[in-house]
Amino acid sequence: MIGAALLLAAAAGSSPAAAPVPEGCPIALTDVAKKSGIDFRHERGATRERRLPETMGSGIAWLDYDNDGWMDLYVVQSGPFPPNGSAAAGDRLYRNNHDGTFIDVTLKAGLHDTAYGMGAAAADYDNDGFTDLYVTNFGADILYHNNGDGTFTDVTARAGVAASGWSTSAAWADVDGDGLLDLFVARYVDYSVEKDYFCGNVAAGIRDYCHPSVYPPTSGILFHNEGNGRFTDVTKEAGVALPGKELAVGFLDFDLDGKPDLFVANDTVGNFLFHNLGHGKFEDVSLTSGTSFSLEGKPQGGMGVGAGDLDGDGLPDLTVTYFDFELNGYYRNLGGGVFEDLTVPSGFGPPSLNFLAFGIALLDLDDRGVLDAYIANGHLQDPTRRENTTYAERDFLMWNDGHGRFHEKGCGPAFDQAFVGRGVAVADYDNDGDPDVAVSNSGGPLQLLRNDGTHGHWAGIALEGTRSNRQGIGARLTAELPSGRKLVRWVQSGDSYLSSSDPRVLFGLGAETSIRSLTIDWPSGTVQHAGPVAAGQYTKITEPRAP
Repeated sequence: MIGAALLLAAAAGSSPAAAPVPEGCPIALTDVAKKSGIDFRHERGATRERRLPETMGSGIAWLDYDNDGWMDLYVVQSGPFPPNGSAAAGDRLYRNNHDGTFIDVTLKAGLHDTAYGMGAAAADYDNDGFTDLYVTNFGADILYHNNGDGTFTDVTARAGVAASGWSTSAAWADVDGDGLLDLFVARYVDYSVEKDYFCGNVAAGIRDYCHPSVYPPTSGILFHNEGNGRFTDVTKEAGVALPGKELAVGFLDFDLDGKPDLFVANDTVGNFLFHNLGHGKFEDVSLTSGTSFSLEGKPQGGMGVGAGDLDGDGLPDLTVTYFDFELNGYYRNLGGGVFEDLTVPSGFGPPSLNFLAFGIALLDLDDRGVLDAYIANGHLQDPTRRENTTYAERDFLMWNDGHGRFHEKGCGPAFDQAFVGRGVAVADYDNDGDPDVAVSNSGGPLQLLRNDGTHGHWAGIALEGTRSNRQGIGARLTAELPSGRKLVRWVQSGDSYLSSSDPRVLFGLGAETSIRSLTIDWPSGTVQHAGPVAAGQYTKITEPRAP
């Protein structure tokens, strides 16, 4: 049943957006990181040795770790390379003060990861009502258990999820329907300090960063949650042990059968799409799906992943960010396990020709009920040695007309600046009903981009699972508006590049002032109907318990 509306909810934005695609900029994303008290600056540890991890940057995770209804921010640091446990490599946790500012509570929370950090994914893996945190590193990863009193405990060894090697992105989903969240950890290449090959001008003794083709591929790891605080590596048994060069991961139920499928973006080798057969088993449908290679049949440099309904047909589509001169990809879900590559005709890909993209977030920028895309750009090498490209690059806003056709237009002073963009994560951190964006920049400051301007009405949903996992990760929400229009959204944990976004679902309603009816397809198989749902607030909905 619908619980009480959260008292912290603010009123809806000013006037509703009238046009499907704004001609100008109805919103402006303004960097308020310094003003908010976030002084984080990424340290990549670059040296003359030109070691490959130095180029990859780091990610971020939004989580409400103290259950006060306001999203807090965890930022991953890299630091000196090779890793030496230096305090300069320490990650940071910023607690939301409810007034637009944050305070660093890292030490108070008992967080102490000083490895060479990569990414983070937040979720309540033990269903105790408190959000936990998994951090990926070059080297051993860390699982932090949330103690419920504002502190965390490192339970990696007991849980068995250290995942040696070079981990990148991670994502949570209940892959076998047992009500417990399982964990997929993507891994990049078989690289170590001892295997740091010399690339560049041998005669002159000038090193350069090696191309990833120099290093052998490796496999990601699927950890099954046993429900007792421990996990088991089931990668081979599940059928997902393919060698790749994995940088991003996303779970999406592409055939709407209630089971989360797995997509992995690979660098210089074909992407993976694994269809969930049930009972923890997957089949590789990468080639037949149309998402593995370019239209020319070539592998590309996959960096980031975003999944959502971009054309309003109720099916989750895929977006993938790629290397420069490869075009960011948009794959429309046709149903039946087949995707159509609409990278060029949709307008999604062409603006990215001279840009190298990493993080991507699908978000309804002005609450008109349409998912747009924020894309972080930044090259790997300085200088790039490519014509018409630069090391630091401006980011993109890709505006969607509601039918999966896009045009690029930056809105606000943040798009007049150039950074080396990496991780992107979205959250309504100020609870005003519009999505805000955090961006991690390699060797640069973290950006907190507050969403200002003219927005439509909105309704936020926070789920509480009883038979499903506690946060309802994997649930599909279908909102029917008074006009008869339907909006479909999913609850996810882990996407973009090395990052994790706000698990609450934010419906942009445009000119409409409520959700007439809401259907929730829970991961447990329960189908729940609720409504009407009022606009201008976050509403908590609890899954019905078993009869």
